[in-house]
Amino acid sequence: MKTPSKKGKAARSAKRKRATSRPFPYEQVAKMWAQEKTIPEIAKAIDRVDKGDDKFHALRVFLSKMHKGYRDAEGKILKLPYRISRKTLGLSIKAGKKASA
Repeated sequence: MKTPSKKGKAARSAKRKRATSRPFPYEQVAKMWAQEKTIPEIAKAIDRVDKGDDKFHALRVFLSKMHKGYRDAEGKILKLPYRISRKTLGLSIKAGKKASA
């Protein structure tokens, strides 16, 4: 009799689970943003604080996407308003493009 080869994948331990994606609470974030809550306050409230150096990276990415446009529960496209003036926004975009060139 032959012994079975060990080329197959190792069995995953019972303790280790795969990360599953959770739905992002767009409406809750939009309400808190309108109340002028800070990014750390929002991240803690929706349980999106990461480990490591940049703890609020995930939330800032979602905020950037929400500034471009997101769908509410009814399916309408809404945009999260910026908290800075248009002039400041334009200058920061220009500086970012200049730095990446």
